[in-house]
Amino acid sequence: MTAIRVFVAAGRHGSFTRAAGALGITQSAVSRHIASLEALAGRTLFARRGPTIALTPAGSQFYEAVKEAVSTIELAAGQLVQGLATHDRLTVRTSMPSFAMSVVVPALGAFMADHFVKVDLVTSLSPPEPREEFDVLITRDLPLPGMECWSLSRETLVCVGSPAMVSEQAGRDPHCWPLIAARSRPDALPVWALARGLSAEQLRVGAVYDHFFLAVAAAAGGAGLLVAPQALVRDALRTGALALADPEPVPSGETYVAYVNAQSHHMQAARAFCRWLKGRLRDGERGQVAGDENGSGAFR
Repeated sequence: MTAIRVFVAAGRHGSFTRAAGALGITQSAVSRHIASLEALAGRTLFARRGPTIALTPAGSQFYEAVKEAVSTIELAAGQLVQGLATHDRLTVRTSMPSFAMSVVVPALGAFMADHFVKVDLVTSLSPPEPREEFDVLITRDLPLPGMECWSLSRETLVCVGSPAMVSEQAGRDPHCWPLIAARSRPDALPVWALARGLSAEQLRVGAVYDHFFLAVAAAAGGAGLLVAPQALVRDALRTGALALADPEPVPSGETYVAYVNAQSHHMQAARAFCRWLKGRLRDGERGQVAGDENGSGAFR
């Protein structure tokens, strides 16, 4: 296995000297490992051309067969060592990929720098298995009885679109608005329509996207108006990529929550993460209220 690893390093770097430097061994050791592998194979794996080397056809075939396996072993070993050396490394799981992309990921670097914690973010729509290892679960629809629960934020829905689209639809009957939707949340549009006194059956829905993060990008590109959770479009509203078509947010009745796994080995860091995320959502809501006071929507 050592000889194979040396062989892959030499093939990767195209030089015995550079391979020796990468592996922290001498060039003569690299030559000995390659020679023993060639003796075992009964054929030449590298063509020596002075200071340079090149894979022979047999060497190239063997390199392609083993390079991915060696890389996987090296990565797994590195992660093992890192896991043993790092006291706080959180695994944060979420059933809301759009929420993760819009709210968590943009600020995750700052959290890790401030708290000296590494965070691995995993998305899955299914409930975690009993023995599955994670520290925090962020969700809207996956109850975990018996675990410490943090209420992060109550969800509100808003109708948004590109500034040009909102301006174009201003004053029109909302039943005639060109709407787009997210397949992951089929309830969002009917809940918003009911609260605004509209008939969901009469709304004009065009394209439907799998997730909100796709639908939000489409709305910003002018594909139509979108009813989405306010937390997912807050930054786009702040930058002007999106505008409100309806100035009134609608409570959906849903709540974003975070569960701390009772089996977590990093309880303090997990709680610090939940506290940070709750504060980020709270600060975002305050900023949105201040922005709304200076703007107006197109709903009539």
